[in-house]
Amino acid sequence: MAEFHGADFSRCPHPVRDTEDDRLPRPGTLRSSEPGGRQTFGQAGWELWNLRALWPDAGPEDLADFHRRRGKILAREREALVRLWSGDRGFLAPGHGFFRDNPELRAGVTVSLHVGPYWMLPEPYLAAGCRPLILSNPQARASWRKVCEHWLGKRGYTASPQFVCPDERGFVRHIVHAVRSGRPVLIYIDGHPTGSRADHRISRCLNYPLPGRMIRVRTGLARLVCRLGCPVHPVVLRWRKGRDPVWTRADSRSWKRSHDPQKVVRYLYGWGFGEILQDPTQWHGWSMLRSSYRCFGTPGLSRQEMPQGLRQDFHKAFLTSLRRSPGTVKLILTAECAVWPPDVLADLQGDRFYPAEGLTDTDLEPLRARPRTLADLVALHGQAWVQFHGLRLCLLGLARLGG
Repeated sequence: MAEFHGADFSRCPHPVRDTEDDRLPRPGTLRSSEPGGRQTFGQAGWELWNLRALWPDAGPEDLADFHRRRGKILAREREALVRLWSGDRGFLAPGHGFFRDNPELRAGVTVSLHVGPYWMLPEPYLAAGCRPLILSNPQARASWRKVCEHWLGKRGYTASPQFVCPDERGFVRHIVHAVRSGRPVLIYIDGHPTGSRADHRISRCLNYPLPGRMIRVRTGLARLVCRLGCPVHPVVLRWRKGRDPVWTRADSRSWKRSHDPQKVVRYLYGWGFGEILQDPTQWHGWSMLRSSYRCFGTPGLSRQEMPQGLRQDFHKAFLTSLRRSPGTVKLILTAECAVWPPDVLADLQGDRFYPAEGLTDTDLEPLRARPRTLADLVALHGQAWVQFHGLRLCLLGLARLGG
């Protein structure tokens, strides 16, 4: 059995070399945030929290520096898309050459990442007449189809891909049938569970340690490839300055039923995060870190921080202040916090998470600007809001009363 090695996180607290100008970059953020665009506090906090999964000591300046570097990557992507849609076949040549040099990719499972021009992965398969099966979530499937239909229409390809979603009944059967029929299967391992069964799938995941926190990673693919005994080909695409996309791969591996799926999982994600660390500005999958964090299942969210006796005493003191001196007593935020969709109140400093209970990130904006008196908050949100959310922020240790 081959040796399994995880990603080398020893250099995570330090910057890595930039592929664009060989300067030392700061690591990443979410693809959905356009560089230079206006961000809410909650969005920026979410991005910074994600960033700290790989670089625990990252600060706002690291995130700002990333946006600048990310802007270069996005500009290059837009230029490449213009070339592609205008019919530039030279842009596709590296993938075609890579596929010719690695004929074993025609069968088995190809695992990849949302890195660089990841959406180009199926194109060499289609150009070679293969009919790959692509595993994707429902949200991504529509955009995948548009891209593939463009290639089919403009290039005259005879093959067409098959799409299957993990939330569909019988999706494993489709994968097994494709592999046993000698067709290639394409899977991005840095995706995350979605759909009605997402929470259940997360609960069955394996703990995987990153420098900043423990995440949950799926084990289904590892169990499946051990069962099938098929070859697994790790492939990733990246941008290079002034060049067409570069395709690289790790050695193909095969596992059997006797192998431990958990070791296979650690090998695959070790490879994946090792690739991501080479240039984190090209990774589009940062949301995976948030969605795979184990606290976000409803049972994992904290409910109560203060002992019951103290809660009762503080509750009485809070209501007394609200009744007798609302114009002088202020509510002061004592922690960097945000509300993330769909309903998570995040303490970004303490790495603690609670049900938002109807609180929104917009509700917190006045308190971030400056402390507000209880009377001001009643005027803004109403008496019921202050009695519930104002008190709750204090009980959770995220705010306090002051003069």
